[in-house]
Amino acid sequence: MSCSNLTAGIPLDCLGSEGGIEKVFVANGPVESITEVAGVISAINVGGSALVPADFFSFGTPKQSSSLTETPAISQENGTISYQQDLILIMNKLDAAKRNQILLMAEANAMVIIAKDNNGLYWSVGVERGGFVSAATATSGTAFADRSGYELTLSGLESKPMFAVDSAIVE
Repeated sequence: MSCSNLTAGIPLDCLGSEGGIEKVFVANGPVESITEVAGVISAINVGGSALVPADFFSFGTPKQSSSLTETPAISQENGTISYQQDLILIMNKLDAAKRNQILLMAEANAMVIIAKDNNGLYWSVGVERGGFVSAATATSGTAFADRSGYELTLSGLESKPMFAVDSAIVE
């Protein structure tokens, strides 16, 4: 395998980008294949057919509470690179229905996870090897103004950086 060569620079963007995650979409996996061109996924196949919006469960997030981080692990010594993807999903209010869905998510080992950011862009988490719950916390809070709810970390450990995803797949 030959090493890659740069093909372009990256100019400074204009102002106007917003941080945070607006919504999270989760479907049962594992992914069998994807259709991808230039880093954008246009189809995700599970169980012999392409996923459609009805296959996804939507999780809304309180404003300015959820985030997506991707961290490459690069080892010059070992000649390896992988990408750790972590989506922090906040849900307010403790209740049995949320508890039951979180239990099912925690037991799954190959979810299809798509995050919609506050710029209206969609990003994959663990699409190649399966997304999974890597941490979860339920808390009642202490003071009256504290959060009573859940914090989940949905993760992926991939060989490539997260893909942009065509919105038609999930919405």
